[in-house]
Amino acid sequence: MSKVKVTILFSTYNGEKTLPTMLDALCASTLPQDEWKIVAVDNNSSDDTAAVLNSYKERLPLEVYFEPKQGKQYALTLGFRHLEGELVILTDDDVIPAPDWIEQFLTLADQQPQFAIFGGLITPEWEERPASWLIKYGHLGILYALNDGLPEGPISAALISGPNSAFRRSILGSGYIVHDGLGPDATVAQFPMGEDTAFALRLEKNGAKAFHSRRPRVRHIVRKGYVNEGWVLRRGERYGMGLVIVRPDLFDSKTKIGGLPIASALRWLLMVPASVVVKRFPPSGVRFKLLWAQSVRQGILRQFLKQRSTMNKTIYSQVGAK
Repeated sequence: MSKVKVTILFSTYNGEKTLPTMLDALCASTLPQDEWKIVAVDNNSSDDTAAVLNSYKERLPLEVYFEPKQGKQYALTLGFRHLEGELVILTDDDVIPAPDWIEQFLTLADQQPQFAIFGGLITPEWEERPASWLIKYGHLGILYALNDGLPEGPISAALISGPNSAFRRSILGSGYIVHDGLGPDATVAQFPMGEDTAFALRLEKNGAKAFHSRRPRVRHIVRKGYVNEGWVLRRGERYGMGLVIVRPDLFDSKTKIGGLPIASALRWLLMVPASVVVKRFPPSGVRFKLLWAQSVRQGILRQFLKQRSTMNKTIYSQVGAK
């Protein structure tokens, strides 16, 4: 009979640079290896991810699977077929877990029997130190899933962060079910982000309650280049795209013309000339706030336009079929 109490599940796409650091950290886990296992799903990587994963099979209770269809949702759905134990830890391929990480989640689940969703502390492991303006004014939770300011206790599932989250297996169901087109997808340059939030919110809607603790700890590797303004503003656009899907209630009461929220469209249009001018200024908090807000608006509009196009194609196909 299996003694596995916990399954650690993650997907990876071209993760060869961060995976060794993550897996080395897991080798130092304080929980006996017959009590946990790792399910890693290679989401059609084009680098040496597969070789890196396979090289750790003798050192870790590691199972490796391959999902050719691009998209985190599809990779994790494959991983869901191989879960064991009462607790499932969902994470990413770029974290450095503390040695007692798994044990702390098990203890937390025992101590909080009325909760079924758990979040842990996420602090940064900077490969390149960010500029002071980004630390002061950047939305570090949105940008890098950092949550050092989140207090211990019950929380909304909207505050659960993908790099460090755990769930009672009994509430999960058969698949990693989120909205189609939400989350990392290597086939598109800009995708709506927020798949981890959507997943946790769906479970909360079904009755599960969430709890945050600072004891299960990971450091999130922030890669070089992820602190430059261009990457940050593209992240803002992805965040805006995701808001339309994850939080549709924010837009339900908004006046729309041609399927677009008119207030967001007008603000974006009015700010286009100002954004061109502001980009010429040196980095500052004011400059960043203006450009960030514009990027988020652009993402919101981009997603509404995408949804309108999809709806029109559906209507045309239905008309053509009659």
